[in-house]
Amino acid sequence: MAVDDGMLNLDTPFMNHLMDEAERQMNGEQVMMVNGSPMGQAIWNLICSKRDLTLWCNIGMKPHRHWKVTDVKRYFGIKGHGQALLDEFMTIYDELMGGE
Repeated sequence: MAVDDGMLNLDTPFMNHLMDEAERQMNGEQVMMVNGSPMGQAIWNLICSKRDLTLWCNIGMKPHRHWKVTDVKRYFGIKGHGQALLDEFMTIYDELMGGE
């Protein structure tokens, strides 16, 4: 499970990318520019995955034909189906992006 009592599982591909990008930014390396501000690929993936999972869970629509929910589950280290999956993902999202 990705979230345990408010703590994020640090052994996921997402968290590994997030920590690697933070280290690169501290060393002064450029990551990615979005609307004139630096943004790491891990955060970009988090934002896009929120859109994709919301589409898939709420209305049953795949964002594109090659999209698979198992790829999202593996990347973020989450489990579940339907609303439970979206709830677990949103816990991660809110923890990192300062949501409710």
